[in-house]
Amino acid sequence: MTNPNSLANLKHEGRPLKRGSTKKHRRLSVTDEGWKGCQELSEDLDMSISEILESLGRGEFILSKPLTK
Repeated sequence: MTNPNSLANLKHEGRPLKRGSTKKHRRLSVTDEGWKGCQELSEDLDMSISEILESLGRGEFILSKPLTK
């Protein structure tokens, strides 16, 4: 069940949009290990996982080659 407040928080009525466009609800799948790593990165960067993905998609972060293949 989705909390109605969660959906309401996606609406930006009365406040400016941070990136100039509205966000859409997306869905992704990730392993527990991958999610834990994302949460740790989020804490280290003091950014939400959503903000990190947005920045990656906009080319604002530089990625290096993976540590393992």
